[in-house]
Amino acid sequence: MKDLNKLALISAFRALGGSLTWPFIGFALYKVYRFSLTFVSEFYLIQAIITVFASLIGGILTDRVGRRKSLILSVVISSLSLFMASLTDLPGLVASLILLQTFFNTVYNVSVTSLIGDIYKGVRDLVKAFSRQRVGINAGWAFGPLIGGYVFTFYGFKTLLLMSSMLILLPLPLLYLLPEFKGERSKLTITKDFALFLIPSFFTFAIMGQLGFSLLTYYNALLDFSAFQVGILFAINGLLIVALQDYVGKVIGNRVKLIVLGMIIYGIGYFAVAFVTTFIYAALDIVVVTFAEMVVSPLSQTIVNVLADQRSRGRQVGLYNMVTSVGRILGSSISSELMTYYLYTPTILWGVISSFGFISAVLYYIILNMHKNIV
Repeated sequence: MKDLNKLALISAFRALGGSLTWPFIGFALYKVYRFSLTFVSEFYLIQAIITVFASLIGGILTDRVGRRKSLILSVVISSLSLFMASLTDLPGLVASLILLQTFFNTVYNVSVTSLIGDIYKGVRDLVKAFSRQRVGINAGWAFGPLIGGYVFTFYGFKTLLLMSSMLILLPLPLLYLLPEFKGERSKLTITKDFALFLIPSFFTFAIMGQLGFSLLTYYNALLDFSAFQVGILFAINGLLIVALQDYVGKVIGNRVKLIVLGMIIYGIGYFAVAFVTTFIYAALDIVVVTFAEMVVSPLSQTIVNVLADQRSRGRQVGLYNMVTSVGRILGSSISSELMTYYLYTPTILWGVISSFGFISAVLYYIILNMHKNIV
């Protein structure tokens, strides 16, 4: 089996295992373990902070011990964390073990992005590799929440944690078959090109992070969509990526400037939410947003690997992961705050949110025209 297909299969199992529990963690902490809503809110804040630090530590780890070793360590500890959480009835310990799994899940993400950058060279091959990986990830996410909801309802959250720990561990033998790469113990140097690219990346992930809490809250509050209906919208997103991401990756080829078009489409897609009045229109709009995602996501990962130095690729990818995580967190935070004032003035609400996409598009256009060697 080619390394590309191994990575896609590994990603599918990890995404399936992760998506079994992720949508239900906050609800379980509140309903099953009797934490207050305030604590649940603080839990997600702590989780976000851990993701930021894990990105940096994961970058150092994957450079020092190697990409494959970091992946194996991450998978084993993530699985053990969830397994131990399934065995205990102590609420505080359950929350702590889930946060530990969050830390090593982030380390995994940094390591696998670095590994793909080491294996594949050139924009075309990198776009193809990241596109195939996304097919695996979204195949897992397309079915995970559906299965997780059933298990949670009829067998409980502890059974869900146990299933997740097993699924995450299943592709472990494939990890041992991947090639190993290391960085060098050299001083981390960030080039001007790399630093500039992080600026639009922040805005990119601020708008990408809206596919979750923001849409769910808005559609439920203003259009009275049920959580199940919004779940269907998310499923459309995942299934479209499974079906079309490989093809879109081939069409993109080495044309990295398409990231500008992708961000413009993102801006249009999210501004159009303000004019959605029925579920059918919402479904059509999610198709537009998904198309933007299929263009932007593999190109963003590709460009960061083209700009990164192999000697410190892990640390640079870790820095990129930190910036994009902060973008997602602040993007959701900003939209949440905006809804306090503009929930019933959708053109203002989604006009501000869509501006992240347009700002990002302008910045990408400037940066890519300044540095022709990336194109």
